[in-house]
Amino acid sequence: MNTIIMNGMNGGNFGLGAVAAQRLSETPDTRLINGGRETHVPLDLANQCSIGQFAKQVLDTLGKTKINSLVLNAGLSFPTEALTVDGYEITFAVNHLGHYLLLRLLTPSLARNAIVVMTTSNTHDPLFSPVAPFTFVDAQHLAYLDLEKGAHGGVAFEAGFRAYATSKLCNLLTVRAFAASSEVKARRLRVIAYNPGYTPGTGTGTGTGTGLGRNLPHGALPGPVMALSPYFAEGMRIQAGEFLANLALGQIVPPKERLYASLVRGQLTWPEPSELARREDIAQQLWRDSAMLTSMD
Repeated sequence: MNTIIMNGMNGGNFGLGAVAAQRLSETPDTRLINGGRETHVPLDLANQCSIGQFAKQVLDTLGKTKINSLVLNAGLSFPTEALTVDGYEITFAVNHLGHYLLLRLLTPSLARNAIVVMTTSNTHDPLFSPVAPFTFVDAQHLAYLDLEKGAHGGVAFEAGFRAYATSKLCNLLTVRAFAASSEVKARRLRVIAYNPGYTPGTGTGTGTGTGLGRNLPHGALPGPVMALSPYFAEGMRIQAGEFLANLALGQIVPPKERLYASLVRGQLTWPEPSELARREDIAQQLWRDSAMLTSMD
């Protein structure tokens, strides 16, 4: 029996996450435990207590059964609230700290040769995105960043998008730091950061990755965004979700030394991520700082 854990505020219940979850649950000899706000296993990535409770419930349910795949797929952008119950800026807390904490809590129960897939975005790369991430990756700064400072009537678009792009950069750095650990190497874990590319979300017609556009004002995505027919948009969503499921099931094997999978025009490529995402020193510092912010040190 192949045991897969999938997470998300909406990650398994919206957009490409819903496609991947359905595909995984329909795979023979596969058991899927899907955590989210609207699932039978509650999980709120904006609340570290909820993350701890989810991990405990998963481990209690599994007993001695090991986890074969862990899919970290949630994504939040342009939130209405600014801070989590833990007092952190919510985009950074959900997209990065929530994934980091869940990964740390479930790592001891990963099987040998298990697969970890974390959804990221090509918005992490300033060579791709016209609104680039912040030029710094300081967990303490990002955790307490005030996105509303200087904004009129709410979160400024540019600051909000930069926060999202930076959180996706943090996902890549987390994957890098995790993959470099002696535990991962000893247990031969496969670790992948997956960029699904531009993926229209359910009912919005806009969005990237796990439905970035669902919280955006109409027409607010940076750069040119083509108008898509519902049929074509649905095809892109299904394709992105299918590739996520294939990665989680081990049906796609990364080239040697490659961690970043990027879906480009229907083809899964393995490019180098941004220069900052390749910095081992920054990845390790982010890992240590995140441990402090989640009480994992």
